[in-house]
Amino acid sequence: MDREANPLGQTAPANNVTEKGKFIRKMVSLIVVLGAMVITLYVWGIVQRYPRTDDATARANVVGIVPRVRGQIVKLGVQDNQLVKEGDLLFEIDPDDYRLALEKAKSILAALDQQIEIGKSQDEELKFGVKAADAGVALAMAQEKQANDTLHRLEPLLPKHFATAEQIDQATTASRVAAQGLATAEQKLNQAKTALSTLQTLIAQRPGALAAVKLAEFELSYCKVVAPFDGRVINLNISPGAYASIGLPVFSLLDTRKWYVLANFREAEVRHITPGSQAIVYLSSAPNERFRGKVQGIGWAVEPEGEIDLLKGGVPYVKRELNWVRVAQRFPVRIEVQNPDPNLFRMGASAVAIIKGSSK
Repeated sequence: MDREANPLGQTAPANNVTEKGKFIRKMVSLIVVLGAMVITLYVWGIVQRYPRTDDATARANVVGIVPRVRGQIVKLGVQDNQLVKEGDLLFEIDPDDYRLALEKAKSILAALDQQIEIGKSQDEELKFGVKAADAGVALAMAQEKQANDTLHRLEPLLPKHFATAEQIDQATTASRVAAQGLATAEQKLNQAKTALSTLQTLIAQRPGALAAVKLAEFELSYCKVVAPFDGRVINLNISPGAYASIGLPVFSLLDTRKWYVLANFREAEVRHITPGSQAIVYLSSAPNERFRGKVQGIGWAVEPEGEIDLLKGGVPYVKRELNWVRVAQRFPVRIEVQNPDPNLFRMGASAVAIIKGSSK
């Protein structure tokens, strides 16, 4: 009887242990759930304060190498994907035509200078000729005036027989001769002035001839196309013998002096990004390498997807089908890389960008 009564007293402590274990497990589960929620909220807060995206690509400026003169390429100094330094010869255009043009311009300038020297040596003589012709005009004008005055005095005296017809004829002839003399003197004066002005015209033409020589020299120098900056040759698909045209790129040069990362961030994250914000950049091709960056600018416009079409009448037409799942719009953020490795960065390489905080 005692053994049957004792089991009831002995089972009570076991039940207490079981209940206590259940309570502990519940508390542990609750703590784990709360901890996970706290960690999730903490991570979410970090992500909100420090946005990151893997929708990013490495970028650099690409400049088309465009010749300033046209002609056949006679020398090609680079290969595709070659790294070049500023001033390195890229290619050379046949310079023969431009040498001839330079020689022609120089010969025209030399002939003009010779004419100017001759004109200068005759300058004093020409000036004296102008003065002499001017004096001849003045004398002819005085003679004409005197002849006309004599004729006008004699004409009223003829009816009164105080002057004879012969005297009138002589005065008329003298007036005509004086007029012809004045015309001849004026012609000589004009010729003298024209001869003197020729020197001034030649002097005025010299700057244009000199500019033609300078232009010909520039065009001859443009036959050698050199690298405008340190970079890498890309898209080279020509050989010597190809014809280069003005304004058409022969190939392109990748500017390796400065690299950017163009990262697309969701519109809700853009408010946490400002120009000058510090950033961290990782390349997918080198995930263990960390690069510092600075936000240069944030895109203000993207091409919207075609939900709305405008008809000719100016009335907007909204398509009936709708996307019920709204995908956040992304805006491009341009990040300037401050310590790029030229051996790792490639145009279009995938990257990860993390905004670390404001520049303030």
